[in-house]
Amino acid sequence: MLEVMRSRVNNWDCDHMGHMNVRHYFGRANEGLSALWLALGLSPRDLQSRGLSVRARDQHIRFHKELRPGAGFTLKAGLLAQAPELLTTYQELNALSGQVSATIVTQAQLIEQRSGAVVPWPADVVERAARHACVLPPYAAPRGVATQASRARITREQAVARGMLPGFLGTVTREDCDEHGRMLEVACMGRISDGISHFWLPLQTGPRPAGVGGAALEYRLVFHAWPRLSDVIEVRSALSSLSNKVLSLTHYVFDVATGECVASGQAAVVWFDLEARKAAELPVDVRAQLAGRVIADLPL
Repeated sequence: MLEVMRSRVNNWDCDHMGHMNVRHYFGRANEGLSALWLALGLSPRDLQSRGLSVRARDQHIRFHKELRPGAGFTLKAGLLAQAPELLTTYQELNALSGQVSATIVTQAQLIEQRSGAVVPWPADVVERAARHACVLPPYAAPRGVATQASRARITREQAVARGMLPGFLGTVTREDCDEHGRMLEVACMGRISDGISHFWLPLQTGPRPAGVGGAALEYRLVFHAWPRLSDVIEVRSALSSLSNKVLSLTHYVFDVATGECVASGQAAVVWFDLEARKAAELPVDVRAQLAGRVIADLPL
């Protein structure tokens, strides 16, 4: 596999849990893919001259070991599969000790900058991609999220009717977008993360126990469309299943003007002991409190 990044975790990459936030894993992954495209003969200038952009259709991340502030890491990448309009990449983010911190699988598309239409990958790129072939290790396979995206697309009206709770609501800013005014994948993940506190608030009947929080074990995002600069978007979320330690969440990102679902996601979240830095069982009273708020059978 090709090394595509060497870096460290900055203080501003971290959240109140004291470790690198989910959005920054997505951000690092997409930065690393730029280095992979370069190795395949698609530099930013090449893409610009061809009037093309690379965008993710589907991204899956499993978190294996948290990264704390100041931790150094490396990122390497390879190709799992190729099709005329889709390259599937694998990335592994490792601590300097060599321990796997996160694994990322991305289905990447090539799109026309003006129209947003998906186009086939150039033959020379596909040929070079074969030189970076790799195999998905068992520990990177989906475990707590759906393995296949559903063809069903829920509308904003349907999400409200199902009782999905509101999260982020706001405008797509220039900082959220690529140079062509389309919302970036990392910004979409960021808006889901920004809305989590709003989602949790109606689920709580009392103060959260001290010294614990929710930590993501796994995330999968599927992108159906790309919101544009100044579009208004809303995130709706639901608790979709519950066990002794793990909560499953479903998220939808909607274009408020049209009601269209532009992205959908699933997450597996663990109850996390902040002192022991490991998963803990949900307290019985918390589990009982949440059990009645589960909304099952939501499509990804």
